[in-house]
Amino acid sequence: MDWTEDSIEQFIRENKDRFDRYLPLDRHEDHFLRKLSNRFKILISIVPYLIRVAIVTIIVFIVSICIWNQYIRKDRHEVTLKQKIENIFKYDNNS
Repeated sequence: MDWTEDSIEQFIRENKDRFDRYLPLDRHEDHFLRKLSNRFKILISIVPYLIRVAIVTIIVFIVSICIWNQYIRKDRHEVTLKQKIENIFKYDNNS
């Protein structure tokens, strides 16, 4: 039988009295909690790697912007609009 969520729910509803008759084994809860904690350890263990990847990505981005700004940008020696406006105000104030 191919088990889907609906078929499992239906099976549980139909056999509820059978589930209520028997108590679980003595160590069942401990076994279940151990398996559950192991599953979460596997999922949580990738978090430090994701943090490292994020930090490296940020560092590479900042360094690449700095390199582009200092060495690759073609207009780095040209006068900017801000500098032109400052020059106009300096010229007007000196006159």
